[in-house]
Amino acid sequence: MARNTNPNALNSAEPRPAMILRLLSEAQVGKACEVSIIDALDFRRDQYGLTRAEFAAILGMAPAHFSEVMAGKRNLPLNARIRAFAVGVPAEVLLQPGSEMVRQSRKEEA
Repeated sequence: MARNTNPNALNSAEPRPAMILRLLSEAQVGKACEVSIIDALDFRRDQYGLTRAEFAAILGMAPAHFSEVMAGKRNLPLNARIRAFAVGVPAEVLLQPGSEMVRQSRKEEA
């Protein structure tokens, strides 16, 4: 796809029908984030200077469950995702496609 280098075109609003079509196609395909949930949680925990047990408590999780999430063995529960968003983990990371990989791989094994 050729890029439009016209400065006026860069500052103009995207036509509404084009925007709707673009958003629909992006929603169907999904948009992967470059940051994993694990990395984002660990970054935020480190920024607050909290231990894993303290951060697990903030997310409403048992420390053992949080350790399994951080090891990639379990998915982050919905309530913990909501709390993680409340403490500053970006929604695009928490809702990224493929964030349910652990659950899907378990179904394939069964």
